[in-house]
Amino acid sequence: MLYFSELTNLHVVTTEGNTLGKLTDFYFLGADQPLITKVIITQSKDTRIIPITKIKTVNASIVVSTDYQTTTTPAENELSIKTHLLNQQIIDIRGNKVVRVNDVAIQQKPYYVVAGVDVGLMGIARWFHGEKIVNSILSKFGKSITSDFLSWDDIQPVELSSGKVVLKHEETKLTRLAPEDLADHLERLSVKNLSKVLDILPTEYETDVIENLNVSRQRALFRTIKPEQSADILSRIDADEAADILLSLSHKRRELILSLLSMETRAPIDYLMQLSKTDIGDLATNEFAKADPEESAGQVKARLKKTAEDYAHLTYVYVVNKKGVLVGVFNLQELIQANNDTPVYKFMTPNVVVISLTTPKEIALKKMIKYKIYALPVISEKRHILGIVALDDLLEKMENTIG
Repeated sequence: MLYFSELTNLHVVTTEGNTLGKLTDFYFLGADQPLITKVIITQSKDTRIIPITKIKTVNASIVVSTDYQTTTTPAENELSIKTHLLNQQIIDIRGNKVVRVNDVAIQQKPYYVVAGVDVGLMGIARWFHGEKIVNSILSKFGKSITSDFLSWDDIQPVELSSGKVVLKHEETKLTRLAPEDLADHLERLSVKNLSKVLDILPTEYETDVIENLNVSRQRALFRTIKPEQSADILSRIDADEAADILLSLSHKRRELILSLLSMETRAPIDYLMQLSKTDIGDLATNEFAKADPEESAGQVKARLKKTAEDYAHLTYVYVVNKKGVLVGVFNLQELIQANNDTPVYKFMTPNVVVISLTTPKEIALKKMIKYKIYALPVISEKRHILGIVALDDLLEKMENTIG
């Protein structure tokens, strides 16, 4: 078994001893049997692509036949290990979780094929040729690092190339993941690929996944897919969720989708959309606590201790990255229980329940009750947090409206 980290940058020479450059990548077939088809060799600014069948030996260097022929581009069904697999997130079917590829295992005989991936710490250490050193140090503490190897049959590559979803035949194995976990992973895909993955899921499970997508992704999805498909999906989800999604769409598209719904399905959605005439933004406050995902729990605790009186509501802390995008949330109990040196991203909840400026207050209240939360962040089109709406403020407003 060879590893991609061990082969990268090896010198490539011909059987006559002529230097061609260094190995930088492989192309493989994005299929159930991921055969390696070509080797990519780089020398200065020149790149050669040579059929894998021309490799004679692999030792301290790679030897290829002198009669090799080069090509300039990969075939349509060929993918790059370096671009499309290494460092990418995949679904571990065996462990039902999303993991990151740290190294790629290559089987030599009887032919070159991607045998699997290493998602463990050893996969990282191997790139620095530090396996022995790291294990030597760890052995003093009675510990060691090992490979966490997943065979090709144990993984589900969701997105391996731009505009193309490559799924193996075990699609139903995706359903072993909790809907919210799969939704969190799918949010990273393009809308086109997100739609393709949803299409192969069982109907009921697909509905649960869509309900767990963030508002921005839901909006993008329903702006892209056909109105008939939108109507079919909306007929299967809660009326309040459906109304919230429809309110984020253009009037023309919203009316087109509504016209495709049965009267029985449409009636409660129409009712919810017409309930609120007050912009939810009127109830939002910018007095809320924020944290950076890289901050430690200790840093957040120290800051909140000094600034607690600045917040009208301090139940949750919203995690915002350097681009101003809302990426997570945690409550005060989770903060107190976290070790001071633990970074925020390790204990935050990435799936944040949110509303937009178009969300009626009645739907906002339903979300609070459904998810048992006391405040909701109001987000913009680009998922920037505009403020929060607290439960007590919302109830007071609705009581005054009724009175």
